[in-house]
Amino acid sequence: MMQDEAPRIAARPALRLRDCYWFFGPLVLMVELNMISKSVIHAFLARTDTPSITLAAFNASFTFYFALASATEVTTLLSLSYLKARSDAPRLIGFMAVVVALPLIVALATVFTSFGNTVFGGWFGLGDEAQAQARAAVGALAVSVPILLLRGTAFALLMLNRKTFVITASTLVRLLSLTGSLLLLPIWLDGAVIGAAALVICMAAETLFGWIFAWRLLLRLPAVRESRESMRGYWRFSWPLIVNGSAEMGVIFVITLFLGRLTHAELAIAAFGVVHGLVSLLMAPMRNLTQSAQTLVSQRADVRTMLVFAVQLVVGFSLLSMALFWTSLSERILLGIMALTPDLAAYSAPALAMAFVLAPFWCMAALFRGLLAKARSTGSLATSGVLRILSATAAGSTTLVLPEVNGAMLGVAVWTLSYAVESAISSWRLRKLGWFIASPATV
Repeated sequence: MMQDEAPRIAARPALRLRDCYWFFGPLVLMVELNMISKSVIHAFLARTDTPSITLAAFNASFTFYFALASATEVTTLLSLSYLKARSDAPRLIGFMAVVVALPLIVALATVFTSFGNTVFGGWFGLGDEAQAQARAAVGALAVSVPILLLRGTAFALLMLNRKTFVITASTLVRLLSLTGSLLLLPIWLDGAVIGAAALVICMAAETLFGWIFAWRLLLRLPAVRESRESMRGYWRFSWPLIVNGSAEMGVIFVITLFLGRLTHAELAIAAFGVVHGLVSLLMAPMRNLTQSAQTLVSQRADVRTMLVFAVQLVVGFSLLSMALFWTSLSERILLGIMALTPDLAAYSAPALAMAFVLAPFWCMAALFRGLLAKARSTGSLATSGVLRILSATAAGSTTLVLPEVNGAMLGVAVWTLSYAVESAISSWRLRKLGWFIASPATV
């Protein structure tokens, strides 16, 4: 840290809970609207002629593709730390494009080769019709890679300038474009590919709107800076986050694979996909604690404020989950809004009732991830990512001996366990670091 920087940093006012809510609030709306997208797609596909087959195909393709492409999510975290000049933007996007090239090739192989039948038939246990729909859906989703990289960069610029309300507005544009896509795409497409194509179109609309505002912020940055990180430096920072991010959808991928071993595989996969979508719709805003901590924490005292804020979020989201899924509202949501068949709704309801247990572990995992990224001590996140996958594999193997178990309930239990593992490892690492390390100057 430069000597003339120390007084300026020391003079910064301590982070207040009010600051957390002002920064985090618009992101809550953004994620809620984002998650609504998937639930809207589920509700649309549930009204098709073969809802269980189509939902199973969409959820299998979504899980497989985003387990591969989850590295794109690191774009925002990387940009929050290293986007200091205009010349950094193309370097960061180019670096991430190289990182996701191999996963994209694998995804395309599932579309155009027999590997797709192996994945969706052999691994997921889908029938012939569902396999064909899933492969077509992956082909549509593969178009999203450049969109996701550009979106991550734009959102980082907006967060760095604390203009999170623009991110919320862009997600409203996303939802409107999704509605229009779902109305028009059935003219040309059918089955699960409608949901996949609609998702890509709405992400493109969201990204375009975000860049309308982010572009001005990029132009305000200096053209170049005297010192900048090498590609190797980007990789040292990113690879643990990539492993950890891959575990995010990797856990869902592993769960879905084991659900394919159940007696009623397509019912279990379809139900868990619905449950995953609804629970994510409710609780996914907590994942923004990662970006919030990375952006807002600038001194040791701020960590305590973020911890208090996180506890408040846990209480709020847990109570909301119980209000929705422990009451008659659950039936209205599943049968009315989601239009599920009675069998699918009955299979999903017990899993939703236990979803509140997920809240504290998801919340703390996201917060600790942000604190470690702020300290540029991301190595332990790779370890926790690998252990999340291993713990999910061990717990998911229950289906091999209990083929009649409720797959949706098992899926939520395994999902919760994976976040508990990450929370434990990250808290241990943060305690060793003293919970805060000032970031080195990068300007």
